[in-house]
Amino acid sequence: MNLKQLQYFLKLAETEHYRKAAEALYITEPSLNRAIRDMEKELGIQLFEKRGRNIYLNKYGHLFLPYVKRSLQELGRGVDLMKAYTRPDQGKITLGFIYTMGYTMVPEMITQFQAAEGNGGITFDFHQGTTAALIKELKEEEIDVALCSSVENEPDVVFYPIAEENLVVAVPKGHPLSNRGSVSLKELEPYPFIAFGKNSGLSDIIQGLLEQADVHLKVACHVEEDNAMAGFVVAGYGVAIVPDFYTLQYYDLDRIPIADPIEQRYLFLAMLRQAQVLPVVERFRNFLLSRWQRGTL
Repeated sequence: MNLKQLQYFLKLAETEHYRKAAEALYITEPSLNRAIRDMEKELGIQLFEKRGRNIYLNKYGHLFLPYVKRSLQELGRGVDLMKAYTRPDQGKITLGFIYTMGYTMVPEMITQFQAAEGNGGITFDFHQGTTAALIKELKEEEIDVALCSSVENEPDVVFYPIAEENLVVAVPKGHPLSNRGSVSLKELEPYPFIAFGKNSGLSDIIQGLLEQADVHLKVACHVEEDNAMAGFVVAGYGVAIVPDFYTLQYYDLDRIPIADPIEQRYLFLAMLRQAQVLPVVERFRNFLLSRWQRGTL
């Protein structure tokens, strides 16, 4: 059984008409008829039945059809992938990013990129998740690039800092620390603290800040996603240190600058260090580094 036979079968199954299928395939009816007969002979079962002067896909043809569709779709994706190696102006990029980047930053990046000359034929698929989940997907080659936090001890991944992100203290309205111009990390010690889970790239960063300031907080719970953390703050479950992301302003809480001197927090473009990079992915990387990069680590 060959590829053309599968393509012929699919078109005949769609039309249930030899002449229409043959015209769509740019072949003769005898050629189509012969290809289908050869396929049925190889399978040992008929896939079509005659009904008067017409044909129809029978029970066994309907059972076979979804497998043919999936096979041809997978092959089509493979062909598209191979073509993408020679076409820097066409193809699809699978981009992963952490949740807070989905509100304004990633849409702005993609809009700017696709508006640039020669990029209109490049499309995207998007994955969202924690930094740990995105790095795992990157290493398993489920995504092409990730926008996330930097992670230590990942020698196979290169991280390019591309955007700054401010950290603030989030407290519920009416909290004793509300309406302060700034707050030191030491002042958080009397209050329950909502911490990021280990899968978040912020977990180690915030823990490092607290250790540097010799601050010991009472952790009320661990949360992985920023909006969930904001919800717990609003509910009065505790205080938190969070990125000052776009939608935080719409929560019924106060965002207070941190008084302690802290190192600037960056968001990173992460890629596999030794992977063969598709031209479209390389084009996207170069665009981000030229428009957004804050220096390379």
